[in-house]
Amino acid sequence: MHTDIFGETIDALFVTNPTNIYYLTGFNGVSLTEREAFVLVTPESTFLFTNTLYKEAAIRLQKPSIVWKEITRDNPISLEILRICKSHHIKRLGFEDTNLTVAEYTKIKDILENICLIPSQNRIETMRMIKQKQEIKHIRAAAHLTDQCFTYILPMIKPGITESTIVTEISSFFREFGAENSFSPIVAFGKNTSQPHYQNLASQSVPLRSRDLVLLDFGAKVNGYCADMTRMVFVGHPLPEWKHAYEVVLAANIKAIELLKEGVRNGATLDAATLEVIAEANLPAYPHSLGHAVGLDIHEAPRLTVKKEEQLKPNMAVTIEPGTYIEGSYGIRIEDLILICDNHIEILSKSPKTQIVT
Repeated sequence: MHTDIFGETIDALFVTNPTNIYYLTGFNGVSLTEREAFVLVTPESTFLFTNTLYKEAAIRLQKPSIVWKEITRDNPISLEILRICKSHHIKRLGFEDTNLTVAEYTKIKDILENICLIPSQNRIETMRMIKQKQEIKHIRAAAHLTDQCFTYILPMIKPGITESTIVTEISSFFREFGAENSFSPIVAFGKNTSQPHYQNLASQSVPLRSRDLVLLDFGAKVNGYCADMTRMVFVGHPLPEWKHAYEVVLAANIKAIELLKEGVRNGATLDAATLEVIAEANLPAYPHSLGHAVGLDIHEAPRLTVKKEEQLKPNMAVTIEPGTYIEGSYGIRIEDLILICDNHIEILSKSPKTQIVT
C-alpha cells in the first residue's frame, strides 16, 4: 500500500484528479471533464467509487487492493466516505485542493462534520515522478512511435501542403498504430513558428511556401503514457539568420545533454547553462523552462528552470527543449525526450537533429 502518501498529517486521501485515479487503480472513464470516479486511499485499501455504468470496468481491474463501491443519487460519494471514515477511524482526511471544486468541498464538508478536511497538494504527483519499469516501457514505445511518425511526415513537407493537413496526418498515423496524440500537435509555418504554443486553426491554415521553415512539436501517447519531441525543417535554402539561430539552439540542446551525461542533475543548473549559450549569441532567451517531466500527463513535475532548484532522479523522463523566438518573424526549438538512469541517460528521441532541408 502507498504508505508514503500519508505522512503525519493525514489518515487517508480523497483523490479526484482523473489522471491520479488512473495511476492508482487503472480506471479510465470516457471523459476528463466529468466526475466519473473517485478514490479514497487508506493505509489498508484503495476504494474506487463509480456509478453502475462502470461496474464491469471496475471489477475487471482485478487488483486485490482495490475495493469497488457504487455511488448513486441516493447514496452519494459523501455518505460512502463517511461510512469508511467511521469504520477505519479516519479523523484527518486529505483532499486534492487543486482539483476539488468549492461546490464539491462544501457538500462533503457538510456531511463529514466531525472529520478534519486537510488540503493536500502533489502527494500522488510526487509518486508519479519516478517511473516504474512498465511505465518506462510505455514511454519508450511512445517515443519510438513519435520518431516513426516524423519519418512518415517528412516527405510530405513540400510547398502547397497546409499546417492542418500535417496535423491530421500525425493524428491518423498514431491512430493506425492504436495510439493517440499526447497533446494537440503544434505544426507552424514561417512566422507562426515565433509562437511557442502556436494553435493550429484549420480556418487559418495557409499553404507552405518555398524557402520557408517548419516547426513540428508532437508526441504519441501509448497505453496512457506520453512522448514529446520538436524538430525543425527548412523548405529550400534557409535564410542566414535561421541557419545561425538553429546552430545556436542545437548547441544549447547538446550542451544540456552533455551536462546530463556528465552527471549534472540540477534542473536550474541545466537551464542556466543553455540560457547562457543563447545569450552569448545575442538571441532572445526562450520564455519557457528548459524542459519538463513527461508521463501520464504531457507536462509533469519536475520542471527544469532557473526559477526552482529541482533534482533529477533515476527513472524520470524529461524533455530538453531550448529555443529562441523573434516575435512576428520566426522561432527555432529543438526538443528531445530523455530518460534519467542511475549512472547515465538514454536519449529516447532518435530523429535526426542535423539541419533538415527539403
